[in-house]
Amino acid sequence: MLVAAGCGDSGGAATTETMTEPETTQATTSGGSTSEPAPTTGAPTTSETSDGTGSASEVTTGTDGTTTTSTTEAATTEAATTEAETTEPGTSTGPAPICGDGNVDDGEACDAGPDNADDGACTLACAEAVCGDGLVQAGVEACDDGDAIDDDECTNACALASCGDGKLQRGEECDDGNLDDSDACLGTCLPATCGDGHVQAGVEACDDNNQDDTDACLTSCSAASCGDGHVQAGVEACDDGNDEQTDACLDDCTAAKCGDGHVQAGVEACDDGNAEDGDACLTDCTAAKCGDGVLHVGVEACDDGNMVDGDGCTSVCIVPQTCEDLHAALPLLPSDVYTIDPDGVGGQPGFPVFCDMVTAGGGWTLLERSPFGAQTIGKALYNDVPVNAADPADARHRLTKATMTVLRDLSTDMRIDCRGSDYLLTAATNLFNGQGGPNSCFNWTQVLYKEASLKGNFVQNKTICTWHVGTSEGCAGAWHIDEVAQNQYGCGLNNYPWKGAAVVSPSADTFASDPNTIDAVGPVHDCHKAGAARWVMVR
Repeated sequence: MLVAAGCGDSGGAATTETMTEPETTQATTSGGSTSEPAPTTGAPTTSETSDGTGSASEVTTGTDGTTTTSTTEAATTEAATTEAETTEPGTSTGPAPICGDGNVDDGEACDAGPDNADDGACTLACAEAVCGDGLVQAGVEACDDGDAIDDDECTNACALASCGDGKLQRGEECDDGNLDDSDACLGTCLPATCGDGHVQAGVEACDDNNQDDTDACLTSCSAASCGDGHVQAGVEACDDGNDEQTDACLDDCTAAKCGDGHVQAGVEACDDGNAEDGDACLTDCTAAKCGDGVLHVGVEACDDGNMVDGDGCTSVCIVPQTCEDLHAALPLLPSDVYTIDPDGVGGQPGFPVFCDMVTAGGGWTLLERSPFGAQTIGKALYNDVPVNAADPADARHRLTKATMTVLRDLSTDMRIDCRGSDYLLTAATNLFNGQGGPNSCFNWTQVLYKEASLKGNFVQNKTICTWHVGTSEGCAGAWHIDEVAQNQYGCGLNNYPWKGAAVVSPSADTFASDPNTIDAVGPVHDCHKAGAARWVMVR
């Protein structure tokens, strides 16, 4: 209904067009009276009234007799209220604002006309699109669920929730706002753990994403190293997790072995780290000892690999030069035949002698021995009279006409450098010839002697080696019969501690019936006084 300005409104009242719906209730006038509906049968009628104050009433009578009353209050004037809008006299406000007409009217934040859209910058309600309005602005928002919950599928920034957005969403165990796999929260929003295949900086040395302790990275995410107790395949031979050098695995993770310089407890007796067999530790890591067959340099004179004492190398690995040496090293040895080497290792070979280990303290070397008393022996007989009667296979013989003596009281060492006691033969000269006057034990010269073969009568010249002389050494030799007649003391020194028993030489015709000679010297004799000792011993 269009209501016109009433009389007396001074033109100040706004004209308002009001459309009302018909009422089916009582009609009410501006005066407050109520009339009952009057039945009608014709078309509906409408009447308008005015109370002269600017208000108007419209009464409509329907065909059923009911009436509908609509009342329009007059617009207030500026004098009545300060809130009422005023218009210039004679003007009108025009039509009501419409959203979508392209004009931004009062109450509208925007109006893009036909471009208004709920996914645009200006919605169909002429409101500017904002995150949280429940409308997804195309190209600007990924989502908009219209709520202020930040940990659901759509964040308060209208972005789809994702790992790395710094918001802990359902299904995420962590979210540190980055995709760095080297910190405590992975790019998958799971906590970093050893074995995840990512090296956590400052925490893990490595992470190879497996449970293999034999590769370069252990299951503890520490780098494999010698001593960690895990054998790194292709790198370590062993790893026992300690730095002990006496067990089966060394601290450099190599297997212990003989020659590594470390004594393996319970396995090796020694280990000097070399391949030298001449020192205190053999190459099989056993301690050197006499009888092992290996010469211990500077300690052993010999080592023939056995414990036999009579073969030239004793069970204490010495090479005795005399029976006295042997007795000193092995005082419990019985008297027997032993090999001695008077000039030591490397010179002339050693030879067997009989050692008396009992008489006068023991250690006597038997130099000469005749199994008979006073007896004449010719050349034809010397193969039948061995020096060592205890060994019938030994065909060595004494072939000399010098008088044999016994050392009755010998306390001075007498050492021999060569085999001067074998097969001595003298002619017209003394066996040992003192120089410059009376015979002296300390000034013997070299003379010739004869040596017969072991199994025959071949005789050849040999040179007697020089005897050792000095305060610790003594004299050695056999007496010529002429010397004995002059002095019963063989050295010519009455106070020297060894002496012999004088023997008078038989007359030459005693052997007239023995024509055998050697080198045209004359009969060969071995003369002994009845009752004289039958050997000469020295020590």
